[in-house]
Amino acid sequence: MTSRLLPGGKEGCGADAIDVLRCAAATEDDDGQPLGAVVGVDPRRPVGPGNPPRQRRGTTSAPRPSRLEIERRVAEAQLWIAQRLPMLQILENTGEKWGVHNTQTVNRYLNLARERMVEELITDRQRHQAEQIFALNECARRAMDAEQFSAAVGAFRVIAEIGGLLRAPIKPPEAK
Repeated sequence: MTSRLLPGGKEGCGADAIDVLRCAAATEDDDGQPLGAVVGVDPRRPVGPGNPPRQRRGTTSAPRPSRLEIERRVAEAQLWIAQRLPMLQILENTGEKWGVHNTQTVNRYLNLARERMVEELITDRQRHQAEQIFALNECARRAMDAEQFSAAVGAFRVIAEIGGLLRAPIKPPEAK
């Protein structure tokens, strides 16, 4: 992650998409609430219902989420992806739980969640392999206890494939 110093000695956002979202609320109090002037307010006019002028009357925009809130939203989006929820259900959930109704914003969170899931799978690959091998060893042990030896042999074959010991298929391809 690359960062740059902004005026005032604060660090700027890197090229990572999650950092861009985190920097949306650059200054926060201890509770994670953004501090400072509201972006988009015209400083020449007093703050009121018509300021900022580009905002339509009657609409209330939600404040920028804090870093903690963004992390929670990305984790929740990962859960929804893992549950394979349909997009319509995800849009309803984001509207109810986050107050976000913009599909572009929802897609941005979903893309970040997918990227993070892939990164975690790649970095934790050995841990995932170890978990699968441990579970298959338990499966093979139970199969042998139940005298289901073909299932035990199959479990050991998959363990060998995961461990990289077995690369070729057991049965040769049939000649035509």
